[in-house]
Amino acid sequence: MPAVKGKHNKNKKKRVSVPIKKGRKPSYIIPDWLHWLITAAILVILSIAAYYVFLRPYVFRLKPCRGTKEYGVCLPSGFLCYGIDVSHHQGKIDWARVAESSAESGYPIRFVIMKATESDTFTDPDYQVNITNARNAGLVCGVYHFYDPGTSPRSQAQHFINTVKLQKGDFVPVIDVERTGRSSADLRQDLIIFIKELESHYGVKPMIYASAKFHRRHLNSAEFDSYPLWVAHYYVVRPVTDKQWRIWQFTDHASIDGIKEYTDFNVFRGTEADFNSIRIK
Repeated sequence: MPAVKGKHNKNKKKRVSVPIKKGRKPSYIIPDWLHWLITAAILVILSIAAYYVFLRPYVFRLKPCRGTKEYGVCLPSGFLCYGIDVSHHQGKIDWARVAESSAESGYPIRFVIMKATESDTFTDPDYQVNITNARNAGLVCGVYHFYDPGTSPRSQAQHFINTVKLQKGDFVPVIDVERTGRSSADLRQDLIIFIKELESHYGVKPMIYASAKFHRRHLNSAEFDSYPLWVAHYYVVRPVTDKQWRIWQFTDHASIDGIKEYTDFNVFRGTEADFNSIRIK
């Protein structure tokens, strides 16, 4: 039988060529040199941040002391009156040893400011024994309250007043302000209520404690200018603030005989009359 033309091609599928869509070329390609520049900039920023957050305190402590070194720290120049501040975090303190050992140095510790209360319920468990024994050791004593912006200022003031019985010769009451709360404006509004409550009860202007940065950002208001300032600023030659300060907390790494843990160390700026002006008459 003769072959039928095209019989074997009848069932073959017709191939259809589909054009391949090409992706759009990016409008801009980052050159290699810019990629490496951005990477280097990020590494530099991260390194600087890590230095200031983690390494700076240790580097500062390792720097050679070009002045007087005492209590394991380099003392800032130009001051003659020194003091410490403590709480239960320092553990049991031998106050007689603190006074005796510091008297043996050329830079005796003259005052101590200790934590008494926080918010409207907490009382430092070591407060009563600390203030009793520190007074007996002959140290000028100050007492501070850790202010809680989330709690009623009046109830906090009442808690401090109920707990702290200041005596003649003690420092005026101290308010430790480190937290902002809802806003700076709300903090200032409530804090002045707390301060006025203490001022009315004790008959003296309380002292405000804050870091230089915190004070600049949140308490830089004329209504606080008449209150003595205790400023905290570490790893600097002098605290960076345009406010007049009486006490400067310049380190948290002092080693004091009679205290097992590291302790904050402070200097007082002013004359003997200035020193007595922040004491209970």
